[in-house]
Amino acid sequence: MKTHRDWLGRVVALLIVLLGVGLMVACFSLAYQQFTTPPRTLLTNPQTNEPDLPSIATGVWASIRSILLLLLMVIAGGMIANRGVGLYLNVRRAELEERDRSA
Repeated sequence: MKTHRDWLGRVVALLIVLLGVGLMVACFSLAYQQFTTPPRTLLTNPQTNEPDLPSIATGVWASIRSILLLLLMVIAGGMIANRGVGLYLNVRRAELEERDRSA
């Protein structure tokens, strides 16, 4: 009886899971960095250091855009991690089926 016959499949599946989790951790780190930035720095004009309408609109648009991109990154990271878990379970199921057939 061979144990862990398909080690390459397991390693690839675990690497995919780690890639997805790493992407989500990076996204949460970027979100933390974004939400700890004082709003005054986003909404003021860099030349005059005073808030004006174009600076406020640009700051709001940049915040909305980055929130949407972070949401997209979290969804992609979750999907990648889910694929890795599914791949790992399929490799394990194939090993168990092969073991049952040979026994």
